[in-house]
Amino acid sequence: MLTGEKRSESPFHQDDLEFLTSIAKQASVAIENAFLYEELAEQERLKHELEIARQIQLASLPQTTPIMDGLEIDGVSIPALEVGGDYFDYLNGQPDEITVIVGDVSGKGTSAALYMSKVQGILRSLHGFNPSPRDLFIHANTLLCKDLEKKSFITAIGGFFNSKSHSMRLARAGHLPLYYYNSKTEAVESVTPKGLGLGLKNSTIFSAQLEEKKIKYRAGDVFLFITDGITEAQNEQGEEFGEERVSLILKNNHHLPPHEIRNAYFSALERFATDSYQHDDQTLVVVKVK
Repeated sequence: MLTGEKRSESPFHQDDLEFLTSIAKQASVAIENAFLYEELAEQERLKHELEIARQIQLASLPQTTPIMDGLEIDGVSIPALEVGGDYFDYLNGQPDEITVIVGDVSGKGTSAALYMSKVQGILRSLHGFNPSPRDLFIHANTLLCKDLEKKSFITAIGGFFNSKSHSMRLARAGHLPLYYYNSKTEAVESVTPKGLGLGLKNSTIFSAQLEEKKIKYRAGDVFLFITDGITEAQNEQGEEFGEERVSLILKNNHHLPPHEIRNAYFSALERFATDSYQHDDQTLVVVKVK
């Protein structure tokens, strides 16, 4: 506030200065409130846009459970923020075939969600040529290496199920292992084929490192695909949920339907973490052989 001389040319007295100070304080509060209102309006706009983005992202994930002869399937993805970088999908080839994909983009939030959408589109397009999980990842890596920032990458795991041959072919691109309950041995195995993350290395190095494993399954077997948001969930003491708990829950609940196995995990996570804030997206897909 700039104040000039009085029109009467008389000097300013103490009561004049106090009056001007009072006006200046009121004006400063009004100006600050105007700025805060603009900031709040901008935050509300961004919040609204993120909510729309969340709805679009969740809608892009499978909304129905595929029906396959001899298999029961259930999956869910829970973002840590409004949007996330976790991804799962069911790629259908033939009536007796299905490919289950679970992926995790490095980082989280909006940038990870955008990359997740790109990965989803690439894998769905490539799957139209009915490749094996290994070939699917090799072709996807070729495309992603051209588009991803150097600091970004994607881990993924894919299982191709064939109900006629009662077999599953598995490829893993730097992701967590597949947890496999073997009804014959009554034990949970961690299946970890070799493989690098998508977008890290060129096609030659990536394909040389990528391994594919085949598993013959039988009634009662259960396959569990997860992201590290589950194994790395923390409690108030900073302890991680860990792979040992993941295996134990699968062993203790293998006899349940897939949706109840899923619920058993999230109930256990809720008890473990209590009110602790989770910093990563959590995705889980259960495939059970009938």
